[in-house]
Amino acid sequence: MIRSLLVFAGLMVFASMIANGQMVSNSAIQNDPAKEALCAKRTNVKPVPFLIDQNYVNSARAAHPDTTFIADDGIIPELIECRVNEQSGVFEMDSLGYEQYSYWHLVRPEPFAPGNLSTAWQVQADDVCLKTAREKLNREGFDHSFGNTTDVNVITLNVSPWYRPGVKVAGRKAERYDIAVVGELFYKSSGPDLTAFRAACLLSPALEVKAVQASEESAGRELKMETRFEAPFRK
Repeated sequence: MIRSLLVFAGLMVFASMIANGQMVSNSAIQNDPAKEALCAKRTNVKPVPFLIDQNYVNSARAAHPDTTFIADDGIIPELIECRVNEQSGVFEMDSLGYEQYSYWHLVRPEPFAPGNLSTAWQVQADDVCLKTAREKLNREGFDHSFGNTTDVNVITLNVSPWYRPGVKVAGRKAERYDIAVVGELFYKSSGPDLTAFRAACLLSPALEVKAVQASEESAGRELKMETRFEAPFRK
């Protein structure tokens, strides 16, 4: 579900200042079960497991002891904080935070290689995709391959036409935290231009190949992600 952002900039600065402490499971933060159930009911979400910075929990409860935390794996993963509203006296959602903030995140598959999306990791993902695509084409006259690290992306959102859970790559449905990769393979031809094949891959978080496809395209075409994710990934 999409909600208005209820967290003020000051809270985000506060969160960034105390983040990077010990990340603990939601089962270890001692939510009151009744309040947790009420929070879920009043926000109309099905809570999912998450990890959160213990320092953040301690600081929030120092100000509001009844603060209850739940997470929603919806269109955008959200951390929901419920507490008694000082103005109305109602126990309800008081703030929420998106997963890009460093003080919490959903439970991720192991190993979750992307981490800080280092260049070395992006190059490795690109190499895995292009090597597999070359094997799938099984074509003579290979000249070279090319891929941009900017075309290695973790599938996390479901609000844009690209990089969203559920998008299909070669018939395989992408899951959150899978890796989408796009690159080019070039082969010698009878003329001066090389024959280009566009490769599209879906990899697991451990960079295992889940799906790959390669289709021929005009040589010299600029390598970039189309505006819509479906274009390079359609069968």
